[in-house]
Amino acid sequence: MKHRHLDYEPGTPVERLGMAALDDLLDRGDLRDWAQLAHAVAADPHGALADRVLRLVDAHPMYGTSPLWRTWIEWLRDHRATGRARPAAPLADLRRRAGLTQRQVAERMGVGQSDVSRLERRSDAKLSTLRDYATATGATLRLAAERDGHEVELLLEERDRLRPQGPQRRQSSRSRRP
Repeated sequence: MKHRHLDYEPGTPVERLGMAALDDLLDRGDLRDWAQLAHAVAADPHGALADRVLRLVDAHPMYGTSPLWRTWIEWLRDHRATGRARPAAPLADLRRRAGLTQRQVAERMGVGQSDVSRLERRSDAKLSTLRDYATATGATLRLAAERDGHEVELLLEERDRLRPQGPQRRQSSRSRRP
């Protein structure tokens, strides 16, 4: 890629590009240009090049591509650290769809913004916390269990005890043991 007024030889490895050229590549590059960058970042997602890309997409947000680069690099970092893919951030997505900031959700939940941030990144949380988060975003928390293709929706009660929705089977008085 020809970098506007910047003086780089064609075929210069992306690792050797300065910040202005890298910014130009992210902003004006095409898939062929991005493929070279993606391969270099994938080779070392914790390296200096990945850090530079993250700084640039934060400092110079580009429509559509900034969230893509950030999410992909974070996924690579997490995947390499844990050996498994990180699940999508459904809580953050729920909050964004409601048009809310972490601070607004935190105020509604009665916690700090950093608590909401941590919750959105957790893979394990209490049902009561998830219910409070859902309520703060105007959503309803549902929980279902599935076995052999049969799904049962469980109702969440105030104290987070679970009970199956609909009529329950009762044990006959004859089969009860004293």
